[in-house]
Amino acid sequence: MSEPHPHFERIAIIGVGLIGGSIALAAKARGLTSHVIGHGRSADRLQLAQKLGIIDSYATHLSLIKNADLIVVCTPVDRIAVDVMMLLALTNNESTLITDVGSVKDNIVREVQNIADHERYIGSHPLAGSHHTGFEYADVNLFENRVCVLTPTEVNSSTHIETIRGFWSALGMNVRSMTSVDHDQTLSRTSHIPHLVAAATALLVDETAIDLASSGYRDTTRVAVGDPDLWTAIFNENASHLMDSTDQLIKTLTQFKKAISNKDSATLKKMLEQAQRLRKLYHEETPQS
Repeated sequence: MSEPHPHFERIAIIGVGLIGGSIALAAKARGLTSHVIGHGRSADRLQLAQKLGIIDSYATHLSLIKNADLIVVCTPVDRIAVDVMMLLALTNNESTLITDVGSVKDNIVREVQNIADHERYIGSHPLAGSHHTGFEYADVNLFENRVCVLTPTEVNSSTHIETIRGFWSALGMNVRSMTSVDHDQTLSRTSHIPHLVAAATALLVDETAIDLASSGYRDTTRVAVGDPDLWTAIFNENASHLMDSTDQLIKTLTQFKKAISNKDSATLKKMLEQAQRLRKLYHEETPQS
C-alpha cells in the first residue's frame, strides 16, 4: 500500500517556465494542491499561463505569495539563493516550506545557511527537462520515472525532509539525497560537461558545412540549442567542479589524439570499447537535467 502524499492548500511557483509550469500542472493533476499561484515579472505572461490553466492565479510581487504552504523557486540558478533568502524573510512562518529546482546546489545551500529560519529550505534538483523553454512546453508527465536529488543539511528536520521527498515522489520521481558538494561534482560530469561538449562541437561546423551534418552531429549537439543565459549561469555557479571535469575531458581527448597520431589501433579500440560499454548503461528513461 502506497504512503499518502502531502497536500498543500497553496503552492507558489516562482518562475513559471517549462519546469515551473510542469510542476504546477503535475501538482494539480495529482491532487497535491487546491491552488497554484505563479509569480514572475511579466503580468502578460502570467495571465497567459493562467488562461492556459497552468496556474490558478498570479502575482508580480513576492508579498502576495507569503501565505503559500510550499514555495518552489524555479528562477535561474544564479538568482535562486537571493530569491530563497527573500522568501525566508518574507514568510517567517514555520509552516511554509521552500525548495528549488536548481541544477547547481552548493553555492545556494551555503548562502542560505546564513539566514534565519533557513531550516525551512531544502534544496532540490529534479533531473528532468528539455532544450525548450517557456510554460508553453509544460508537460504534466515531465517528472514521471525521473530522479530528483535532495540536498538537505543537518539543520533540516526529518519531517520537513520527508514532506519535500513526498512532494517529488508524488510527481512520479525517484528521490535520493546527496550532499550539495557531491551533487555538484557529479552533475558537472553527467550534465554540465555534455552541454559544454555539445556547444564546442557545434562551434566546429559553420554555415558552409552544415548541410553535410548528419545524425552524429544532430545527436551530439542537441542540447546546444538550450538557453545561453541559463547555461552561462550554470557554468559560472559550478565553475570549480566544471573546471576539474574539463581537465579530465581534455586528458581523455589528449589520449585519443595521441592514439590517432600514432595509429595506435589497439588503444583506440580499447577506449572506444570502454566508452561503448559505459554508454550502454544509459537507458532512455534515465533523467535529463
